[in-house]
Amino acid sequence: MQKKRAVTRLGRLLLLLLAAALLCAFVACHRGSDVPLSPGLKMIEGEPVHDDKVAMRTDHFTVTPAMMAFFFYDYGGELMAVMEEQKKFDPEKTLHDQLFTEELSWYDVMMNETLAKVSEMLIYCEAARDEGVSLTATQLAAIEDEISALAMQAAGYYGMTVDEYLQGLYGPRMNADALREVLKLELLATSYSSTVSQRLEQGITEKDIEDCAAAKGLTDKTPSRHIAYVLIPYVNGKANDSKVNEVLSALDAAPRQETLQGYASAGTVGVEEHMTPENTGVPGIKEWLFAADRRVGDHGRAEVGEYTYVLLYTGNGMSYAHVSARMHLYDTAYANWYNGWVEALHFGYNYDVIDSYDIS
Repeated sequence: MQKKRAVTRLGRLLLLLLAAALLCAFVACHRGSDVPLSPGLKMIEGEPVHDDKVAMRTDHFTVTPAMMAFFFYDYGGELMAVMEEQKKFDPEKTLHDQLFTEELSWYDVMMNETLAKVSEMLIYCEAARDEGVSLTATQLAAIEDEISALAMQAAGYYGMTVDEYLQGLYGPRMNADALREVLKLELLATSYSSTVSQRLEQGITEKDIEDCAAAKGLTDKTPSRHIAYVLIPYVNGKANDSKVNEVLSALDAAPRQETLQGYASAGTVGVEEHMTPENTGVPGIKEWLFAADRRVGDHGRAEVGEYTYVLLYTGNGMSYAHVSARMHLYDTAYANWYNGWVEALHFGYNYDVIDSYDIS
């Protein structure tokens, strides 16, 4: 469960935004053009942009300062929670003014992650545009529904307009229009990333895998594992035990993948194949799936963030050695695809904007 792909917030945005209001107090602050760009920031080579309405852009897509604030406080904020498990953050100092590593500030680490994800998203969008792919009317309508739902919740929970609520989280430039553009970019990138993944995977043959495993000396014959799952969101901050137990009971009677299809209305139904301890990126799922006594047909639950995974172990796949070889081949193919777009596109950055966010 660790493919390279853009991740959309559609369907979970409301939960994240409401949670963010309770967990943190992020603000955008202008550091000023007389303050040098942090030397620890890393970005794809590009040109400076002197336009207050632009934070970053490629040939056909633009990320505004408000949009970049959203990405930074979401991507970076999520990373910051992980970073705080390793090192205590001093709330008396800014992100810029305290080091996380010997060379990089907390801000550097968080913004570098943000820039990497935003760059990947824009590359997917450019590739989609190049192929004539755009959002459908249904997808655009889903975005409007999401913003309308957020507006209702902002009014109901906080007595605010949606713009006031977003500005309280992401600074005075943030509003529903900026959020709409964020969702458009992310949804286009997510949709097209599936196309890219399928093409790259289809280009890997069994002979390629065999040859790669031999060349790398990979010999572990342990079979990988397949799962099916339903991802059920929490309700009011707690696991939806009633629905989770309903699904588990259904699996008791019929431990088959088809059983889960009947619960699509409860959450996202999906499958993951050829899983190994190495490529399973979610600790809770890894612990459950690779327990010593796990058998095909077993089912259970794992809590991940604000969701419950109801899991079914459906069968086995290729050996660990072949999974590792396939992952290596896929990563190489993806890197070639990605680097080709990096070379083809022109990136622009407003360095003042990129270095202007912080927390209070």
